[in-house]
Amino acid sequence: MNKSKQPTIIDVASEAGVSIATVSNVINRRKVPMAPETIRKVEEAVVRLGYRRNVMATNLSRRRSYELGLIIPHFGGYYGRFAENLEQKVHHFGYHLSIFSAAGMDPEIEQRHLEHLLQRRVDGLVSHGLAMSMQSTQQLVGEGTPLVIFNGWGWPNEIVKMAVNLDFAKASSEAVQHFLENGCRSVIYAGRSKGMGANEQRIQGFMAGLSGRGESTVHALLDAGELGIEGTLDEALRLSGDLRPIGIYTFNDALALELLALCHERGISVPGEIQLIGMDNEFFSKSSYPSITSFEMPVDLQTSLVAAFLMRQIGEELDEENTQLLEEYLPRVTGHELFIDLEMIVRKSSGK
Repeated sequence: MNKSKQPTIIDVASEAGVSIATVSNVINRRKVPMAPETIRKVEEAVVRLGYRRNVMATNLSRRRSYELGLIIPHFGGYYGRFAENLEQKVHHFGYHLSIFSAAGMDPEIEQRHLEHLLQRRVDGLVSHGLAMSMQSTQQLVGEGTPLVIFNGWGWPNEIVKMAVNLDFAKASSEAVQHFLENGCRSVIYAGRSKGMGANEQRIQGFMAGLSGRGESTVHALLDAGELGIEGTLDEALRLSGDLRPIGIYTFNDALALELLALCHERGISVPGEIQLIGMDNEFFSKSSYPSITSFEMPVDLQTSLVAAFLMRQIGEELDEENTQLLEEYLPRVTGHELFIDLEMIVRKSSGK
């Protein structure tokens, strides 16, 4: 072969001693029966020859890019884990995942992401409910791009065909019930209004957990973003008066950890005087002192469902495992929203 010439799929087939169709199946990770030895020979031939498929030409011929887009609010914590898990799930189907951060909902950056996704003609899009505006999302859907939203509550059906949401409302209600069962006489929610829909879901569940107990239990909704950590603790103490212990449920574990550190600084006993419950079960939650009660985010299940729903929209054939997964969870869909339960991990901050 002429070394100055870019190797072709024909060259790879000849080098590996297999058919062109077999090379195509290996490169595109199609789910067809192939011996491990055959796959190895093709992959080694690709490396030896330095073959790179012409993505744009391939897209034009099969009208599919095998590229997906994911837009998340930022790359930290739960969102980073979600992106990594989803990347693994769609790789199983032979797709590449391009990941974008909403960068604090910056309209200019959002528009650049949108233009890039449209230019790349991605086969499908996954977006967090807070990562893109409804207008931008509707533009993508109008272009015919299959879409699955995660943690997007109340999106209109004409934009979103499927939203796979964590049930923060149910978990928040469970947090309140846990405090009450542990003897808390005052229950506070320390939220983040910038969390928008996610914060609203927590408030909804918090109030539901107090149903029938609201008049007899001191309770309040505080915005830690406005009050700051010290202001939040001061207000919780002021509202609770002499009632102890105080149960404080926080928007996330980071906020719970900040409150815990401030309690230590002021000599306030946790869980004696204040009990804490966070959300998202970050790695530091079990390592703090005392360890923080939190809710495990079922990222693996959520990304599996998101990938399966998206592949079905795109028209990919699902394997037995994904087919069974959808058969199990489809009956739980209400309208176009599927809610996934979170598991409370009880630790010492709530009086374990």
